Amino acid sequence: MKFSLLFSLIIISISSYSQSPITIGHTETIHSEILDEDRLLEIYLPKGYESSDKTYPVLYLLDSFLNFRHAVASAEFLGFDRRIPEMIIVGIRNTQRNRDLTPESPKLDLSQRERLGTVGGADNFRAFLEKELMPHIANKYKTAPYKIISGHSLGGLFNVHTFFKQPELFNAYITVSPSLWYPNDVISQEFNDVFPSPDKMNQTFYMTLANEVSGNMRGNVIKLSGDFENYINTHEDTGLRFLYNPMPEETHLSVGLPSVFFGLRYIFEPTQYKVPKTEEEIIAQGGPEKAIKNIVTYFNEVSETYGFEVTNEYALTDMGFALLKHEDFKHYALDAFKANLDAHPKSYDAYSVLGMAYEKLDDLQKAKEYYEIALNMVMKTENPEWEFYKSDLDKIEKKIKAKTDK
Repeated sequence: MKFSLLFSLIIISISSYSQSPITIGHTETIHSEILDEDRLLEIYLPKGYESSDKTYPVLYLLDSFLNFRHAVASAEFLGFDRRIPEMIIVGIRNTQRNRDLTPESPKLDLSQRERLGTVGGADNFRAFLEKELMPHIANKYKTAPYKIISGHSLGGLFNVHTFFKQPELFNAYITVSPSLWYPNDVISQEFNDVFPSPDKMNQTFYMTLANEVSGNMRGNVIKLSGDFENYINTHEDTGLRFLYNPMPEETHLSVGLPSVFFGLRYIFEPTQYKVPKTEEEIIAQGGPEKAIKNIVTYFNEVSETYGFEVTNEYALTDMGFALLKHEDFKHYALDAFKANLDAHPKSYDAYSVLGMAYEKLDDLQKAKEYYEIALNMVMKTENPEWEFYKSDLDKIEKKIKAKTDK
């Protein structure tokens, strides 16, 4: 009897443990006076959000039911790979998709109207985004001013329509196989007529197309791509960035995932800094001290452009290790690592790499001091790689003992 009871308790314990949920976000509802309905939102907040004092760019995701999970996965993976900054994702569930994502079009024929049902609500839906949803998100969450919208198919049509009507509403557009078969007078206008002040255009527009072969959709997408490129090429003073990335190996549905993944990479491409590695490259930047200052200056400017802090931690770390590889520049490596620590005093990696630099320069006691701080900091987190930090400390203690015993 006792054995049976014990066995049952063990099974219950294992079952309870194995059923712990894995969550990637939460839902909430906002009432729209403009649309006269409630709208369901799916919200993703990056790890460490609650304890962070940072602000985050926001990705507004249309057709959230299909796209929320893969968009979160892409954002987390690219963030882990240091390709993009952490962000908040706001997925918007549909109520009447065809109504919200299509502009009014007198050229839409009767059969298309019958198939689509209620259409022509794009301007109203855009007003909901601008006047109700965005203020709600800004008031409730730690948002930076940088806003991205991702739209697929009719959502891509909405992106194009919004860009032509109110380009400044979003800083960046991920436009996935847009349904440009839909007749839309707005996008048939000349770029120079719609955007007469190229120096004020600083948006990023990323567009893809799957293996679409029917109707005039492909031709209109290619024409739009040419219009973007011609505008940028003829206006050197514009800050507009554009990339058309055809994906003929993808279907109209499967194109969504790679489009968001590569779209986010393209949007934040300017946050990637090419650190000088060779002696020639370092000297070309004015020497080690100037190379370090160049990194700080670059990321200050990029942060101002994006409207939130874009970290320089990885660039300064890479700069430090590059300097350590050159005998004439070794002693400057400490300057890079110290600048990194000054900028990121809460980063255990900043302490760890400074410890590595002291170890390389044979200042073992200093190395131990920074390794200890790094280990103490990382042990307070959920980082599963804490053993590497423990290994660094154990190794330096053995080196010190071996040196003392001589």
